[in-house]
Amino acid sequence: MTAKFTVLREGAPTVVVVGEVDFANATELGAALAEVGDRVVVELSQTSYLDSAGLRVLFAHARRSALELVLRRGGPVEQVVELSGLTELAAVRYS
Repeated sequence: MTAKFTVLREGAPTVVVVGEVDFANATELGAALAEVGDRVVVELSQTSYLDSAGLRVLFAHARRSALELVLRRGGPVEQVVELSGLTELAAVRYS
């Protein structure tokens, strides 16, 4: 299953990611993040897979902008995000 990226503009700008983020669609994630600007919440609690290409996009955005990640505790993406060190650059909360 590929990912679906939905941009929500009510309240804090949010990119909701559902499905798998990999090399094939990481540029779509980057485009969604660029669309909302410098402060963004990325809802990853419904993300079932995140590879290095997706991480690279998130790292790049976190280095230049305020980034908050929403993870599902015990979900498949939580450990990847924590082990990558992304939690040092982005705020994290759990759904």
